Amino acid sequence: MDDGGQGGLRFHQSGPDRRFERQLVEYRFRDLDSVSVSATVNIDQYGDLFELDLFKGDFSPLLAYPDTFELPPPLT
Repeated sequence: MDDGGQGGLRFHQSGPDRRFERQLVEYRFRDLDSVSVSATVNIDQYGDLFELDLFKGDFSPLLAYPDTFELPPPLT
């Protein structure tokens, strides 16, 4: 994605009117320079993967993806 080097990915699907519908999950981590990064997985209006959106708190380019994305256990 054209996101200033923050590392976001758009998933290709067919459909001319495809658009963001909602966020499925968010994960936060710190980049190598200790700046906070928010990673969200979003779906489109059809329920298909739309994008992995990365937002770095200071808008600088992402230095490295984390080795793993570890989500907390679901609430019970």
